[in-house]
Amino acid sequence: MRKVILGDSGLIVSRLCIGTDYSDIYGPSLIGREILVKGFKMGVNFWDSSESYGSYPSIREAAKEIGRDNVVITSKSYGRSIEVVRRDLEDALREIGTSYLDIFMLHAVDSVDDFKSRRTVLDFLLKAKKDGVIRAVGVSTHSSSLAMELANHPEIDVVLTVLNIEGLEIRNGDLGSMHRAIKTLYEHGKGVYLMKVLGRGKLASRAREALEYAFRVPYVHSVSVGIRSVKELEEAVRVAENLDGS
Repeated sequence: MRKVILGDSGLIVSRLCIGTDYSDIYGPSLIGREILVKGFKMGVNFWDSSESYGSYPSIREAAKEIGRDNVVITSKSYGRSIEVVRRDLEDALREIGTSYLDIFMLHAVDSVDDFKSRRTVLDFLLKAKKDGVIRAVGVSTHSSSLAMELANHPEIDVVLTVLNIEGLEIRNGDLGSMHRAIKTLYEHGKGVYLMKVLGRGKLASRAREALEYAFRVPYVHSVSVGIRSVKELEEAVRVAENLDGS
């Protein structure tokens, strides 16, 4: 599995990121830990999570097994106040069993006004970065207009956004405008990775085609894929390696 530097963040990540938004898989079940550990053995060192996913138990156990410093972990918060975001950050650190997170994001910011309204929260995260509690500050968004705007904000290191073969789930724009936004982010040194490449399951019948589409985008560092089984992991790794020639 090929690894790349995630923009100017300096973080080194695999081209495939394991999305863990399945509490039945990554909660108390042992399946999630198995997926994460097997993925790491196949070269996948990038895990995407959030305070709302219920996936910290599997992340904790897998990180203990393979070594915390060997993986890049993202978490996020919907919080709009410092109190809520501080709680979500502290919960993530405690439940994962780590002293730092590689990336912490403002979650589901879907307009420029929404981003501006979270300025105090962003300042809190920037202080946490200065203190070494997080290594990179990010934003997750479905909005192509906000994704484009984020290119102009040097304090944002990483952007997670929507892109898929049908343009599903994109807000404030379309497939073309999202491609332009992602390319601009990439050119401005942002770490860029994708979510919802299977359109929240709507593209499941075209999974291989949809994955190939995402991995072929030249201005994307990594692709987060929601993985529910070892079989799905193996298929996603196969697609990534075939296209990257690794």
